[in-house]
Amino acid sequence: MNYVDFEVLSTIQLAMSWGLFGLIWIVQLVHYPAFRFVGAEQFASFHKHHTFSISLIVMPLMLIELGVSTLIVLKEPQELVGLLIFLIVLAIWGSTFLLQVPVHRALASGKDEKKIDRLVRSNWLRTMLWSAKAVLVSWENF
Repeated sequence: MNYVDFEVLSTIQLAMSWGLFGLIWIVQLVHYPAFRFVGAEQFASFHKHHTFSISLIVMPLMLIELGVSTLIVLKEPQELVGLLIFLIVLAIWGSTFLLQVPVHRALASGKDEKKIDRLVRSNWLRTMLWSAKAVLVSWENF
């Protein structure tokens, strides 16, 4: 894998980590709690707009994050911090598709306060994982 510049990968990983850190904290503290303030009549169309729009931002970043962390682990498999970062990325993907996506699917049919609460509570896992990842990536790079 000599064609992959480790410094470039590390810089991309650092940028992705802090970008997703900022995004997840905005979603956790502002956006998901704001679901409670959308009227029941408008909720389904609001939620459809939310899931489409946020996916345009988050999915490319998550794909880059997964690709870069995979390349770093393949390039330096003996590096424990890189492996830990990769495992955190896998845990974020697991949380996203096993916890948050099913709640979003349920909310697509309409407003449900208990499901909104479940979304906010379950999203703390991703918030903590992305926060830990940003700190680890920074520690590894400085």
